[in-house]
Amino acid sequence: MKNLLFVITFIALFLSCDQPAPSNTDYDKGIALFEKNKVIANESFNLFIAKDLEGMMDMHSESLIWSPASTTDSLSKDEFRTGMKEWMTEFDEFRFIDRQFYPGVNEDFIPNGSVRTYGTWLGTHKSGKETVTKYYSVLEFNEDGKITADLEYFDVGGVFDQLEETQKEE
Repeated sequence: MKNLLFVITFIALFLSCDQPAPSNTDYDKGIALFEKNKVIANESFNLFIAKDLEGMMDMHSESLIWSPASTTDSLSKDEFRTGMKEWMTEFDEFRFIDRQFYPGVNEDFIPNGSVRTYGTWLGTHKSGKETVTKYYSVLEFNEDGKITADLEYFDVGGVFDQLEETQKEE
């Protein structure tokens, strides 16, 4: 009898510890929104690689705020378009490897739908020179899934230093 009570108590304790996780919490909603926006962010990078400027622009809101790397500027969608076109013109090919996506969070550390991206850009300049640069960005989105803020961080000067090194060697 004593063993039976012990087994019943053990089973009751075991089952009471196996509580189902609550669903539809703010955290769960934030992660779901991040997962949705991560797909959009990834596609935006793929469109850049494919040099599909119009497809890329369609993913960004008209009120886009672009903070390009190595500046403190807050630029418009038109300036973003010009900047992306210049990169696409200067380079024959891009690859974006080691992509890692993480959720951005609000002040309570709850995912807010923004997407932080880390990776490495490889480029082939029209001169034939290869470039490599580490990259980080933060993308924010509106309810329609359009990118409203594109904040980029990478060493622009380092990219051009790599190109100058080739010219000096020649």
